[in-house]
Amino acid sequence: MSDYFANNEIESKLSLVVRKPQEGKTFICITSITNDTSKNIHIVLTMNTLAAGMQFFGRMEEDIGSKRIVVFNSNKKTAGNCFHAKTVTDVVSLINSENIKVIVCCAHVKRIRESISQLFEFAADSIKITQSNIKFIVHIDEAHKYMPENIEHIRKFNASPVVNDIIGYSGTPDGIWTNSSIPLFHKILIRDVDAELAIIRSPDYFGVNRCQFHIFDDLDQQDIMDTIPPEIPHTVFDRAKMTAINRNTWFDNRWCFDLGNETLSLGFINHILPIMEIPQNQFSYHFVPAYARKATHYQTVDIILKHYSTANVIVVNGDGIILFRIRESTGKSCIIKTDEMLKQASKTLSSEVERKEEFNNLLEPSYVIQQLIKDTPNCPTFITGFTCVGMSVTLINQAIGNFDSVIMAHQHHSRDKLYQLCRFLFSYVRWTPESRAKIKTTKFYSLTKFVVDTCLEYEQHIERICTEFVGKVCTLRDITGLEPEEPTERELKKEALESLNPGGKLFKTFKVYDGNDEEMWARAESFYEEITGKKMNGKTRPHAIDGFWHCSTTANVEKQSVSSIKSLDKQSWWSTFQLLPKRLNYARVFVGYDNLEDPSEYTISIKNVTLEDTLKAQEILQKYGKQSKKSVNSSSSSSSEEESDDDV
Repeated sequence: MSDYFANNEIESKLSLVVRKPQEGKTFICITSITNDTSKNIHIVLTMNTLAAGMQFFGRMEEDIGSKRIVVFNSNKKTAGNCFHAKTVTDVVSLINSENIKVIVCCAHVKRIRESISQLFEFAADSIKITQSNIKFIVHIDEAHKYMPENIEHIRKFNASPVVNDIIGYSGTPDGIWTNSSIPLFHKILIRDVDAELAIIRSPDYFGVNRCQFHIFDDLDQQDIMDTIPPEIPHTVFDRAKMTAINRNTWFDNRWCFDLGNETLSLGFINHILPIMEIPQNQFSYHFVPAYARKATHYQTVDIILKHYSTANVIVVNGDGIILFRIRESTGKSCIIKTDEMLKQASKTLSSEVERKEEFNNLLEPSYVIQQLIKDTPNCPTFITGFTCVGMSVTLINQAIGNFDSVIMAHQHHSRDKLYQLCRFLFSYVRWTPESRAKIKTTKFYSLTKFVVDTCLEYEQHIERICTEFVGKVCTLRDITGLEPEEPTERELKKEALESLNPGGKLFKTFKVYDGNDEEMWARAESFYEEITGKKMNGKTRPHAIDGFWHCSTTANVEKQSVSSIKSLDKQSWWSTFQLLPKRLNYARVFVGYDNLEDPSEYTISIKNVTLEDTLKAQEILQKYGKQSKKSVNSSSSSSSEEESDDDV
């Protein structure tokens, strides 16, 4: 497949929706789906964490209806009232038997690299799907993470005849772009959501620039590191489910990868908390993200409770959403309640309506947080964790309000990861006047000025993309304000050929049914000869194999569906043609079947182009048309006429 891409990059179906964190990307995705009245099926790939997937799924169910959604994963309990599919075969069966509009699954490696590709292959072979001309639109949440990791697989999605669009959603998109060696990811369309969906960007957004900054660059870092013993406590070791093979000491100045200097981070949290002087007996809301290892999450719990013994400390990570407090009898931290306990309790509600409503509410992490602290509302509440608080998950709502403070010592991260970690940002466009009046200025406690400057700069960068580049196809150099690259030979060729756009319909079709094969083939042959001046024979005619006509739309000669042939209409006018110097008329013959099991009904489609005979056209064809061996060896002016008629 990669060899094919190297020489024949398919027309791009890829685009991006760029918004700041918590600025409504999920709402945009759902609106684009609910506005789609076609038969298209939308595949939504959510972040590969339980909290993110459940949140996205909950909002989807409310707007689209549970009986039009398939939850595609291994855990049937997460599907609620929606259909559940464990295998690709289950998904295809549901599409064939139900009115499915959305397939929701997490962006697990196996899902992206195996399951989705298999689904497209099955769909292309499905009689009902092909006859109904059903296509797929792929939505990829947190595209900055999942697209770069899966470039080759997304290129395969792009090449599939059953895929109409691939839409990525990101607040930190820079890493999605590549150099010109991979055209699909070199120039990408930034979608104009305002124009397409009438979703106007609101000024009602709390950004990094609205925080009050407290920077501690002058701290002696070694001093605060010395306050943290090097060994991981046994309680923390157990809570993080670490084993004997795991490192049992904190990483310090010699950390590896993105794990970071854990001793410095924990020391900074330990230093800052008493300075903040948070009231112990009234509600306040604080964001204290830890580092990648779960041990840092659970150590942060104990550091917070050491300084604020009445606090609610909530960990959001792969273990779930868990409330810790001090147990009075022992004076030690313990688990009080979890999101799983809340879900189990919701099953005991008296009415089905109440159970369903509560289940849907509990898909939102911010609501889970509300319920976890319901019995201790007049206490300071802290949120910690890392991955699950770094992307996709919403921690703020009208009832809880926004964060009073955030503590960050994450200077080892790249600028996009730092900006994604800003989960204290939020949109309040739908908040009531009463809730708006309670919005606080978040105090941002940072170990370094670098972190603050990076977050502010990246926010300005995203704002620029959202205002200056919407509706445009851009390179990374474009959006970062660098001088444009010199166009590649591929881009120059594309621009030149596009300038010859012949206009009009590219396809002439002949429908075969009820035994009218001879008549339709005669008409098709006559039309082909009229365009090209040559008979339809040899390689120009599809091959008859086992009673079916076989042809190629990309690399392989095989039996084709009507929908796969129709999808060619979206490609450039010269796609599938072998351009030749001096030749102005081109035609190529395809056959598509209504039913891939029935050879009696099919459509002969002839893609055809007649270019205007101008000096410009002749020069472009001379430059980019395929030169015959004879013309290369003897520069014969008539050699182009001796080329094979394949792809004329």
